[in-house]
Amino acid sequence: MPIKHLDNYLVDQTPPSREPLLAATGGLPLALTSRIESDLRTLEKLRIKPVFVFPGLLPNRRWKQQQHQQHELNEAMRDRREAWSKYEAGQEDAATKLFEARSGLQQWDLWRMVLRIFRHRNVEFIVAPYVAWAQLIYLQRHQKAYIHAIYGPTDTLLYPGVDKVITSLDLTSNNNPTFNYVVKRSILNDLGLTEDQFLDVGILLGSDHSQTFPPSMHQEALKQTVDMVKYYKNGHTAVSAFADQPQVKGIQYPDHFARTRCMIKYSLILSSDGVVVPLPIASPSPATHSHSNHHPHHPTAADIPSDLHEIFTHRLPDEIYFYLSRGLLGPQALVWLTSGQIIENPPLDNGEINEYRRFIKEVITEGQTGPRATGLALVSSVAHNFWSKRPVTAHFWFEQSTPQKTILHNSQQTVQLTERVSSWTVPYAIVEEELRMQNSSTIDFALCLGATASEKLAARTRPKNGQTITLDKKDEVVANVIWRFLELRGFLLNSHSHSSLARAMFVAIRTARVNDKFQDSLYLFLELVRAGVMHGHLWSGRAFSGGPSFGTDDEKSCMLLVMRVLSIVPLSFKPQPWSAPLSRELLVFNSFVRSLTRALRTLLEVTSLNMLLRHDARQNREDLLDINLSLPFQSEVNTGFGVLAKVYLDALTHINNRQRVRDPNAEGVKEAKAMALEICEETFPGVKNPKQEVERGFRFWDVALTAMRQLHSEGAVLRELIDQFEAAEAWLAPMRP
Repeated sequence: MPIKHLDNYLVDQTPPSREPLLAATGGLPLALTSRIESDLRTLEKLRIKPVFVFPGLLPNRRWKQQQHQQHELNEAMRDRREAWSKYEAGQEDAATKLFEARSGLQQWDLWRMVLRIFRHRNVEFIVAPYVAWAQLIYLQRHQKAYIHAIYGPTDTLLYPGVDKVITSLDLTSNNNPTFNYVVKRSILNDLGLTEDQFLDVGILLGSDHSQTFPPSMHQEALKQTVDMVKYYKNGHTAVSAFADQPQVKGIQYPDHFARTRCMIKYSLILSSDGVVVPLPIASPSPATHSHSNHHPHHPTAADIPSDLHEIFTHRLPDEIYFYLSRGLLGPQALVWLTSGQIIENPPLDNGEINEYRRFIKEVITEGQTGPRATGLALVSSVAHNFWSKRPVTAHFWFEQSTPQKTILHNSQQTVQLTERVSSWTVPYAIVEEELRMQNSSTIDFALCLGATASEKLAARTRPKNGQTITLDKKDEVVANVIWRFLELRGFLLNSHSHSSLARAMFVAIRTARVNDKFQDSLYLFLELVRAGVMHGHLWSGRAFSGGPSFGTDDEKSCMLLVMRVLSIVPLSFKPQPWSAPLSRELLVFNSFVRSLTRALRTLLEVTSLNMLLRHDARQNREDLLDINLSLPFQSEVNTGFGVLAKVYLDALTHINNRQRVRDPNAEGVKEAKAMALEICEETFPGVKNPKQEVERGFRFWDVALTAMRQLHSEGAVLRELIDQFEAAEAWLAPMRP
């Protein structure tokens, strides 16, 4: 029974699913879903049942990686900057090569897409508490033999007693799928090493969790490192011999070596009992190999170091690791808390504008009621007191030399906010009644806003004195998570009634077609309006390529606003890589949308975690992944819809003698619009029904404008901003299909 370790799987991508322009469009891979589904079908035909194991939290890293990471970031930023220069000069092939592999995607970014497939196809998975390979070994060695073979990184071989690991798998050859594997016994015999020495060599050569031993940094690294370990008998003695060298001493390598060895030998796993324990304690010793190189000693509880928390992280409650393992939440917020750091790397446009830097710093990260501080408080407030006092600092790529500011997740304002939302325990009877009254089958923003749209309705959702309700069904859990989230973000008030933002969203969403699926996009739009970044002005006074092409400055501002608004909506794509024009202007705006989407998604997930840990909902449940997949913000949008709008409007203007259409009934305008839509069909082969998508995009403009007018009626937006929207509406109306 093979095991697929996802980071191998994603690194090992073959051409059908390569998407070189992800760094230029933002969003998630468009063809990956069909590739994974195809592989799963192949495995099914072969009667092979895969179990996927994801890595969880990051073990502590004390080695000085900052300089190395900064170097990699600088290289990625340089390649993306150069790629745009090539693209703008018409050198598309050269640009594509530079964009490739610079998308900055992490495994975590793809989880929901992948887990949705797993849920649909009943594929088994588990998220390890820390490193995935240790969990794989536990599953293989378990007395129930949950798995029969491991497909994972070569690091897996470093663990004592692991002999065979599958290193690659090719399922794309329909008639002849193949896999490659390595046998540790053969390697030990070839190199003349004992198993312990092999472990030391692996650490000294370096990996994701281990810095390379400075004397091993050259072309003949493997041979020299093997010879060195043989000469000194073991890695510890070898490292000690070089301990006074400046390169070794400067990074405290002897301490690092000892810590890495412990991390491998005593790696933490989630046992079948739901407890996080060191692998040697949870897993029985495998049968001794017949060859003399096998390490004979099996560690006992007395051998386990007492300072494992220094090597991994301080221990979280076992329930949190369990909920993580079943897909209730991703590990991001837990990593922030356990590492004490939020590391913010540059976005795909390189984050050169001041507006984005202010947004990510003040709105997303440092604000006491911002999504990250609130998310941290939701976790720390229901764990041990240690965590509520745990300092967490933010590190921004643009402030390398500035003292880091502490996130105030334990401030009185933040803690009171997280405590207050626990009043949301609306029972299933009310949720069910709302579904019936609103003629809906989905728990979403529209349902939750509709259920609180008047004082009378809001009163039903408030808890009765002395009443304690434990939420049971999935639908009532999801609804109460969304209600809590809406209050955390200031859309709902403590009285459960609407703020101006909620009224704007509720009024606007009622004008939308259900099948247009605008709810998440409209919510993001209103958050961006509140943050002051939803407008038609240039960023830092700079015009980027791929923006408006025709008209006066005022007309360009109108078009830019329309492009940005539409780019919040996900396009309907075919499962193939992006092959249409690119827009650097929209990529800059996409950075705001992406960072906001991720922060809000994390906040939703930890809201559900907080609810379970507070015992506001039944804890022993099988629907944890279903809860996750029922919450908003399941995906991330790319720049596609804004580019589609630009191509249509540019084509129409070009056909209309390079003049914008002012009278929709003028001679030739109807034909010009039809031609512009045909151009969209030709330009976007990867989009389903481009003509209908253009019309759907402009329907979102109507919904967003309705929300803006509602906010304006309550004096909740600046006059200058509503004027921009009204001017853009007057400019756009005659040009719509």
